[in-house]
Amino acid sequence: MRLERPKKNRIYLTTVIMLVFIITISYFLFSQKDKSNTINNTSDQSASIEKPEQNIIHFAAMGDMMAHDTIIANAKSEDGYDFAKFFANIRPSYQDSDVVFCDQEGLSSGETYGISGYPSFNAPTKFAKDLQSGAGCNLINLANNHMGDKGVDAINDTIRLWQGLKPLGFSGANSSSDMQNQVSYFEKNGIKVGFVAFADFNNNQDTPDFAVNNYHDEILVRKLVSDARVNADLVVVSMHWGVEDSNIVSADQQAQVDLLSSLGADVIIGTGPHVLQRVQVANRDDGSKTVVFYSLGNMLSSQFQTKELIGGIAKFDVTKTDDNIIVISNLAFVPTYMHYEWTAIQEANGDLLARKNAMIYLLKDSAVPLSKSLLNTTIEEQKQYVVDILGTDITIQ
Repeated sequence: MRLERPKKNRIYLTTVIMLVFIITISYFLFSQKDKSNTINNTSDQSASIEKPEQNIIHFAAMGDMMAHDTIIANAKSEDGYDFAKFFANIRPSYQDSDVVFCDQEGLSSGETYGISGYPSFNAPTKFAKDLQSGAGCNLINLANNHMGDKGVDAINDTIRLWQGLKPLGFSGANSSSDMQNQVSYFEKNGIKVGFVAFADFNNNQDTPDFAVNNYHDEILVRKLVSDARVNADLVVVSMHWGVEDSNIVSADQQAQVDLLSSLGADVIIGTGPHVLQRVQVANRDDGSKTVVFYSLGNMLSSQFQTKELIGGIAKFDVTKTDDNIIVISNLAFVPTYMHYEWTAIQEANGDLLARKNAMIYLLKDSAVPLSKSLLNTTIEEQKQYVVDILGTDITIQ
């Protein structure tokens, strides 16, 4: 029995040693495997941190900016004009936008050509300067029927003014045929944008054909939009069109959307009717989509009808994915109200320049100014009007 015990002890000791060895090896291998996974995870996290976010542009777009006589009179200050003040209440709502589209309807060629409102529009040069600095406008449409109101020299001076202001881009009015055949390009946050603008007609038929881009010139439309499609990530087209004071999209407008969509336009921004029209997200043959704002209505004006005084700020985001695919998202609309005060007697007498305290308000904040107007309406009624007109493809804020 004594001889057997040492043998059993040796066997037991050997077994214990082997078990310890196996456990030690297993632990080592497991720890190495775990360490390897940790490194890979760290590497992945580091790559994620170093990799830039998807390129994105935050867009805002506003409708017709019209320097009526009342607007000019209300902008008059001791040392000139202040058009920037009209935007003080609404600017915070799109302050973070990278691109702000605006339609300057009419000239801004200054005193040389005579300052005047309807029917022959020409604003002080300060109008354009304040649209840029006060309203934040940096993508400018100059294609509209009033651009030729004071002739070729006034058009050229307005163009030179905007060239000096150096916005991201402007389009629609030209000082030569060569200029007319150029797309306005700019790059923002890694996304290249091509911008072109067209109008339905020009009031002044004595100006050259190249002075204002006309969308009935299909050769021109096809050339510019196709060039933009080839050379840009995003194609934005401004269209000054439609029937004035009509909320209904015309057959002409729809036909133009069909053409522009087939050419690859990503966003179509409509102005001209002076009232809101619907928003549409149209399918393209290539599987992409075209976002169409048929009319953003008026932003700055002193027109008379309630629907002419309700406009707004369209907002959307443009993202370029890792696969260089453009995605347009977060379509939203912030309604606005263009206010001025006028008594019933002044209105009956047609005393237009008696209108005072002109100011743009967010519709949601306009209860008090609406109560001081002759419009006899409420925020709730006008909010419902906006919802009914714009449709379901956009969120009303």
